[in-house]
Amino acid sequence: MKKLSLENDLLRVEVLPSIGGKIVSFQSIRTGEEFLLPPINPYNHVSGTAEFSESDGGGFDECLPSVASCESTAGLAAIADHGDLWRQPWEIDSQDGAIVLHADATSRSLRLTRSASLHGANLLLDYELVNLSDEPTSWLWSAHPLLRVAAGDRILLPHTVQKVCVEYSAGGVLEENSFINWPIAQLQRTGSNDLSKVGERDGITAHKFFAEMESDAWAALYRSKISQGIVVRFDGRALPFLGLWICQGAWPNSGAAKQYTVALEPTTSNADSLLTATKNGTARSLAPREKIQWKLEFHLLGASCPISLDDFHDAAAKPALRQT
Repeated sequence: MKKLSLENDLLRVEVLPSIGGKIVSFQSIRTGEEFLLPPINPYNHVSGTAEFSESDGGGFDECLPSVASCESTAGLAAIADHGDLWRQPWEIDSQDGAIVLHADATSRSLRLTRSASLHGANLLLDYELVNLSDEPTSWLWSAHPLLRVAAGDRILLPHTVQKVCVEYSAGGVLEENSFINWPIAQLQRTGSNDLSKVGERDGITAHKFFAEMESDAWAALYRSKISQGIVVRFDGRALPFLGLWICQGAWPNSGAAKQYTVALEPTTSNADSLLTATKNGTARSLAPREKIQWKLEFHLLGASCPISLDDFHDAAAKPALRQT
């Protein structure tokens, strides 16, 4: 299984082209800390209809043209769980300075190309999506970086995010499709809870939220035990929403291996399902042969020396995404 890597004096990043182009490691050189969730199951090649629970369940995948599975409708092909791209090998276009990969979706005539490069303490991801067909094509895209967490880690969002929408909540702890306060939410059974503080692995907690973002968009995870953390920055005009997955051992529903993770997921839509996104007006469409581009920046704060939570928050909130 071929593994590609990028490394400088601050960061090491590893990619598996044959396993969905998955980014499998984002590691601090100074502390040795790994920020991506290791696989909870062995890496494996799965079928075109496999559930995401049949995957390794870790790392950073790309979800296109839907996150949730969608049935065939209006003459369009069905979409399997978490989309097409995580389940197939990606082609290597270049590994000289930057790792450039591409893959073609199977349920839509779409090609996603991703270029990954390091610049100091930043992993820079440049995306291009093209409609390969002569017909308009609908889609949504979501980053899917599953982060390794520990109790006490802090999830930080811009102060403008005061409410989030509940897409899913295990055991009905939160009402789906409702808006709740962020970060202090009123839970139906246990009273108020600070959702920004990662709790202990409990086997029962799993929530999926969506937050609407402004133009200088970001989200972050701070690891108190090492005074270091990761910030994802993106242009809210291109990616106007953030998906937020908080899981403390309640997924997958079957099997012994469970996720303990937080995922900070910049996305085009405020729903996991392309069908739902179409209904609520946040699905995207590309005209025949049309291309679109966007960028993500994953910044390791505290790469050179420890950083306090207050300083981390101030630095995270500074717009630093490349404008060119």
